[in-house]
Amino acid sequence: MKNRQTASAANTSTRNVFITMSVFLSPEQQQELHEITRQWVTRANRLYRRDFPVPEVRFDLHGRAAGQYRGGYQPCIRYNMDIAAVQFDAFCKRTPPHEVAHYIMDCLHPSKNIRPHGREWQDLMQAYGLEPTRCHEYELDNVRQRRQRRFTYVCACREHQLSTTRHNRVQYRKMEYRCTRCGEPVQLKS
Repeated sequence: MKNRQTASAANTSTRNVFITMSVFLSPEQQQELHEITRQWVTRANRLYRRDFPVPEVRFDLHGRAAGQYRGGYQPCIRYNMDIAAVQFDAFCKRTPPHEVAHYIMDCLHPSKNIRPHGREWQDLMQAYGLEPTRCHEYELDNVRQRRQRRFTYVCACREHQLSTTRHNRVQYRKMEYRCTRCGEPVQLKS
């Protein structure tokens, strides 16, 4: 038993070393992204004649998303270091204003349910002088990605592919998913 634990610990430490070595965004680059984020918030302050505080900036996002805005009590903007490290200049020009625009919309419309990439967000992106596109076009070949297994579910009219996360929610009775076409609950295909 002890040997298995040691081997497992060794595998974990090796994996962590690989992850640390595979992604490198220097402290200077992180500071530059902090500064760029601050500049976009300052620009929004001038546009709206308001004093929006600069949200917390984190570098803990993984996967295919370049950035993410999280609202709530402590709003923060999360950046994907893997994507930023590979394409730093393009990342700096596109991702911070995109995420800051989400933050500003949340500040301006805290209780309204506005669409994340709706008219208000698009208007701010255009005021920033940028095209309001929803998705990035960064090269992701060198970016590690977590792929989830898919499970086949069926309803009255067709098959659906649910991710591992959604499958587990259904199996442990935490969630029920319904077909958007027929409205029937989906069931795991036998």
